[in-house]
Amino acid sequence: MSDGLLDDATLAKVEEVLQGACGLTLASSLRRSLEPALSRAALTRNLSETAFLRQLLIREPTAVEAFIEHAVIGETYFFRHPEHLRALASRARLNQGGPFNVWSAGCASGEEPYSIAMALMAAGLGNGGRFRVLATDVSGRALQRAKAAVYSPWSLRRIEPDLEKRFLVPHPGSSVNDTQHSVTAEVVRTVDFRRHNLATDAVPSLGFHAIFCRNVLIYFTPELVRAVLSRLVSALAPGGLLFVSPAEVPLTNGMGLETLDVDGTPVLRMPLEQLWTAGESAPVSPPRRDAPSAFTAASLRRETPVPGSLRILSRRPTPHAPMAAYSARPSSPAPVAEAPRAQAATPAARAAQDAGLLTRALEAAHAGHFEEAEALAREAARALSPEAYLLLAMVAESRNDLDAAVEAVRKALYLEPQLALGHATLVALYSRLDRREDAERARQNALRALDGLDDEHPLRGVETTMTAGGLRQALAPRHSQMGWQGAR
Repeated sequence: MSDGLLDDATLAKVEEVLQGACGLTLASSLRRSLEPALSRAALTRNLSETAFLRQLLIREPTAVEAFIEHAVIGETYFFRHPEHLRALASRARLNQGGPFNVWSAGCASGEEPYSIAMALMAAGLGNGGRFRVLATDVSGRALQRAKAAVYSPWSLRRIEPDLEKRFLVPHPGSSVNDTQHSVTAEVVRTVDFRRHNLATDAVPSLGFHAIFCRNVLIYFTPELVRAVLSRLVSALAPGGLLFVSPAEVPLTNGMGLETLDVDGTPVLRMPLEQLWTAGESAPVSPPRRDAPSAFTAASLRRETPVPGSLRILSRRPTPHAPMAAYSARPSSPAPVAEAPRAQAATPAARAAQDAGLLTRALEAAHAGHFEEAEALAREAARALSPEAYLLLAMVAESRNDLDAAVEAVRKALYLEPQLALGHATLVALYSRLDRREDAERARQNALRALDGLDDEHPLRGVETTMTAGGLRQALAPRHSQMGWQGAR
C-alpha cells in the first residue's frame, strides 16, 4: 500500500463500505488489515491502488465485490471445536424420517462443512443420503477454494489420524511442506455450496436440524447480530441445534433458545424436550431457558485478534501427531524484507505495521507456507509482541516440534506474564509431552490469570475470539481425555 493512501478518515470510509456490503465491522487493531486487502483487490482488477480506492468509495459494485473477496478472511481448520461435532452426531442418530439437514453459515474455505460431513459419516450416517450439508459464504473466492476441496497441512493440524486416513487423500509435492490433501468424493458429494450474505439475504431454507455459525457474529454490529440471529433461529426445526463459538453464546440471550451442557460445552437448541433422551452418547445436563441480557457484540470488541476455543486443548494427546509427516525444516527460510521501522514515526503507525506482519504471517500459515509464516512472525516478534511468539508456537506445533512451541510460548509469557491463553496453550503442549505436573501448573497459572475478569471479557491472542468465561470452561478438569467422538 502506498504511503499515506489510507489515512484514518479514509480508512473509516472504507470500513463503512465493507459494513454496508456484508455487515463486517473490525476491532480497531484489525482495521489496518484492510490496506493489504485493498492492494490485492486492486491488483486483481488491474488498477492502481488510487484508482481502485476511488471506485470503492463510490461503491462501484465490481470494486466492492473484489474488495470483499480479499477483506473477508476466515481462519478455520478441520474438526475445530470437536465437542460441537460430538453433539451434532448424537442428535443426528436420533433423526427419523427424511434426511438430517445442516447449514454451515459463513463456511469460509470449506473445512467446517466437510468436517460436519466427516463426523456424520463416522457416526454411521454415510449411506443412503441420510444427511445433507448446505454451506454458504459471502465470498465467491472462498467458495471456489471450498469446492476445489484441496487443503494444505495447516488446515489439517487438528484432525485425528484415523479420520485423515479415511477422508483425505494426500498428494505429495516437491517437499513435505508442499503436500496437499484432497477431500474424498464420498464427502464432497454430501455438501452443497452456495453464495449467501448473512447481513442482507433471507435464509436459504427452513427446517434445519442444525446450523453452524461460528466466529461470524462477533464482527457484526449489535443491531445486525440480533437481526441475523432472528433469521437463524427462524430457520431451525423444533429441537434443532445452533452452534456458535464460545465467545458468541452470550449474544444469543433473549432469543428463546435452551442451553444444553454437552461435555461441559454450551449447545443451543430450539425447545423440544423429548428429542434429547437417555439414549444419547453425549452426557447432557437439563436444559435451561435463556433470559434477556444487556450483553452486546460491542462488549466483545478487543485490542488484538485472539484465538478461538483453545484449539490445542480440544485435541486428544496421541503418541503420533497427525502433523508429524511435516516435521522437516527447510534449508533456509523464505526471504522477508525488513519492515522500514524508521519510517513508522508514531506508536499507532508502528502498531499498524506489526499487525500487518502478523496478518501476513497468518495468511502464509493458512496457505501452508510455514517457512514464510515463521519468518514474518519472527520479524513481528522484534517489536516484542506476545502474539507474534504465540504464532511462532502454532507454526512449531504444526510441525510437531513441541519443544520449540513450548519455548515460543514461554517467550510470550516473559513479555506478558498474565497472558491467560499463553498459559492455557502450555497446558496442551505439556500434556502432549506427557509432562503432567507442568501441565497442571500451567492450568493453575491460566486460571490465576483469569482471576477478576468477567466471563465476557475478551482475551489477547492470535486468531479469533476467546472470552475469560470460555477459557475457564475449557480449563475445567475433565474425567477423561476426549477425541472428537468422546472418551477413548
